[in-house]
Formats: sequence, structure tokens, C-alpha cells
Amino acid sequence: MKHAALLFAILTSAALAACSGGSGSSGTGRYTPPTVVPSVPPTTPPTTPPTGGVLATHNINGGTAFVDANNHAVYVFDGDTKANVSTCNGGCAAIWPPVAPPTSNLPAPFAQFTRGDGSVQLSYKGKPLYTFVNDTQPFVATGDGVNGFHVARP
Repeated sequence: MKHAALLFAILTSAALAACSGGSGSSGTGRYTPPTVVPSVPPTTPPTTPPTGGVLATHNINGGTAFVDANNHAVYVFDGDTKANVSTCNGGCAAIWPPVAPPTSNLPAPFAQFTRGDGSVQLSYKGKPLYTFVNDTQPFVATGDGVNGFHVARP
């Protein structure tokens, strides 16, 4: 109800401004409608993992998976074969951004390590964690199975 009243007030004031000609108006009667941003319905909240709450978990692609603070899927990479060593650098890291660790203490089996470029990355059981730039919707893992990347699962 509040949204309808707000929308009505915005549209009414915009219509009055368009009709009045306002300062600097040519008086052509052109009306430009205001931009209305639709509200986004709330998503199902993630659950906190038993590993200390570093990442949340949610059901993604048929199983429990890690999600970041934006509720986007978190991934591991088959090419990372050594514990706490990322092989996804440069252009790869631009498409598969490394997950930064939180500022709080990390419970096992989470860890952080320094990447070759000097940045710090979060890992789970020694596997570096990533997100995917094409994941724009919460709880959707479009990168699962792409180029050796898979959803990270507890």
C-alpha cells in the first residue's frame, strides 16, 4: 500500500511539473515519465554452515553449496592441485574472482593464503575458492562444470 501511494505521488508530481512548463522548459508539453525501479522479492535466506559462519550454505544444483555474502555460488577449480595454491590468475581470475577471506578468525577447515599477485584468497580444505562473473542471480550456479570449475560444497 505504501508503494502504491509513493508511486502515485511521484507520478502526480512529475505530471504537474511537465504541465507547468517549469523554468527552462520550452512548453512543448513533452512528458518524460520518471524511472520506476520495481521492488525485488526477498530470496530464501541461506543457512549458516557448522564451520563457523565464514560462508553461508544453500541448496544449489541439488545439494548444499557455499554462497558468498551476496548469495552467489562459490566454486573450486580442478586445476588447483596443491593445497592453498591458486592456478587461476590473470584473465582467469578476472572471470573467476578469488574469494577474499573475512577479517575475523577463520575456523578449520577454512584458511587464507597469499596469491602470486599479493592478494589474499580464502580456501576450504586447501582448495582455493572463487566466484563467477556470470552469476548475477542469488543461489544460481551458472559456472558449475564450466572449464573445470565446480560448486564448492561443505
